[in-house]
Amino acid sequence: MTTMQTLLTGARRWRADVTAGTGWQAALLKAIGFEAAQHARNRLALTLVVFFIPVWLAIVRAIIPGHPIEYQSRIAPAPVTVDASRLALISADINAVTLIIGFMLFAAVRRSREFDQRLVLAGYSRPCLLLAKLIALVLVSIVVGCYATIVLSMFADPQQPGLLFASLLSGGLVYGGLGIALGVAVSTELGGMFVIIMVSLVDVMVQNPVINPGKNQTVLQFLPTYGPMQSAVAATFTGGGSFGYLMLGPLWLLVFAAFGLAAFYLRTKDHTQHTAELTGAAVTIRLRGDGTFEVESRSGPVVVHTEPLDDTR
Repeated sequence: MTTMQTLLTGARRWRADVTAGTGWQAALLKAIGFEAAQHARNRLALTLVVFFIPVWLAIVRAIIPGHPIEYQSRIAPAPVTVDASRLALISADINAVTLIIGFMLFAAVRRSREFDQRLVLAGYSRPCLLLAKLIALVLVSIVVGCYATIVLSMFADPQQPGLLFASLLSGGLVYGGLGIALGVAVSTELGGMFVIIMVSLVDVMVQNPVINPGKNQTVLQFLPTYGPMQSAVAATFTGGGSFGYLMLGPLWLLVFAAFGLAAFYLRTKDHTQHTAELTGAAVTIRLRGDGTFEVESRSGPVVVHTEPLDDTR
């Protein structure tokens, strides 16, 4: 038996063990498979990733002039003089990555709401399902961030491509977490997409000194992609970096994940309680001497429907 055949046999055996397994790890692997299959079927998002990012960066490169501009970097010891066109490319790339990943996770969570409820009723734990969504988010962010880094490197020539990839990955995690939280909590699809677009526009655009020339960045530090933007600029124009600013993205992800878990728990809990109320109602019927009857309920109000007897039967 060749090495390839041995690997294939081992993979089939592992897949059979996972399919037949009932433990927490088997449930997590199955849930990750459900999430990955759902993202792979989102052809619109995959098309946007492949075509929108290079076209969008080419447009920005063509319309933004390349003059020197001062950028207030918190990583470098002093303000950095950068090329305005290349800086706009970084903002545009982060904007594209965050929007696409945010929409992907929001759409996936929205479409799987009923399926997730059935999984909970089937015995899947809520933390397990949310962890599967987060792992799928990391996988999606790695793929999209890697592709966006390659495309941006063709236009901006970054000094540290590895750190630039980590910055885009960090930004993708932020908006992926936002998409998960909105997908669980928001009742309408239009409302969720509107929130993602508005937050992304304010978040990314005001950090670009071409649009916001003000030097006071106190408020900007509380924006979701402030850390990834600072890290991406340092990766493109300098040889330095900051692990703390890079970790601001995963920190925002934890905040959104906690909110999404709470909303997911309440939504699925309400569903199971509603089902229990429907199946747990009990009434007592007592026949009286005059031919009438009395209905007593200890589980809440009941609806009694009466029909006249058909003597022709």
